[in-house]
Amino acid sequence: MITLRAFRTIITLLATVCFCCPVFGAETLPHTVLWAWQRPEDLSSLNPDEFAVAYLACTVTLGERIVSSPRVQPLKVPEKMRMLPVIRIDTDRLHPPPLSDSQADLVAHIIAQFAGLPRSDGVQIDFDATLLQRPFYRSLLDKVRSLLPAGTPISITALASWCLFDNWIQDLPVDETIPMMFSLGSERQKVLLYFQQQRDFTTGPCCRSLGLSLEDKQVNDLMVPLATARKTPVRLYFFTRTAWTPEKVQLVRNLLSKNEKTESIKPN
Repeated sequence: MITLRAFRTIITLLATVCFCCPVFGAETLPHTVLWAWQRPEDLSSLNPDEFAVAYLACTVTLGERIVSSPRVQPLKVPEKMRMLPVIRIDTDRLHPPPLSDSQADLVAHIIAQFAGLPRSDGVQIDFDATLLQRPFYRSLLDKVRSLLPAGTPISITALASWCLFDNWIQDLPVDETIPMMFSLGSERQKVLLYFQQQRDFTTGPCCRSLGLSLEDKQVNDLMVPLATARKTPVRLYFFTRTAWTPEKVQLVRNLLSKNEKTESIKPN
């Protein structure tokens, strides 16, 4: 069960995230989305027609028991900004979870609560599931789907390797899969070489969205041209290590504008 303390924190979340508007489907989100992570963020100067915001709404830690930690940092956005709450799932390494069906039920209900917040364009789940956690994750997504109203979009982040060398996510019950092309770890050179050879993701759902870090110029210079060259529009998500500033937002614009110009002058 969610504790009284957690419910009080959720009320704080609703008070600090400044928005109020009807619910929309993720299919109509702008094609550029900024991730607002666990820190105070002032995005009140953003143009809602140009950007959407995916904000960390809650961190759920899987252990011997489930710990839910809703966002407490303020987030300022324009009144008409399109919003996507993100639920981050971590694992307590000192007290490994049983990954039981009852735990999946509890986490699914937590996720569904945040999907129902005012002006939520669905919900996004960020879980770097290990091989042993995959059956649990699949069951969790099934449960989330069953709890949400019909048509509510479910978005997930995905390790790059899941979209290149491992096809286990192909049939998950989700509407959007976002390959994370940053924090690539030991597979970084292998992944970059793959794309440097003019290849693309092998899993269809992974070709419609892309997660990038503003600070990783090497990856951005490689992947943004590839994404903008696709026939189907690609939604680009941008992460930054520190709080967003107007200068950082302009860097995103510059990166996209540069590649749009390059694409427009390609010969037929």
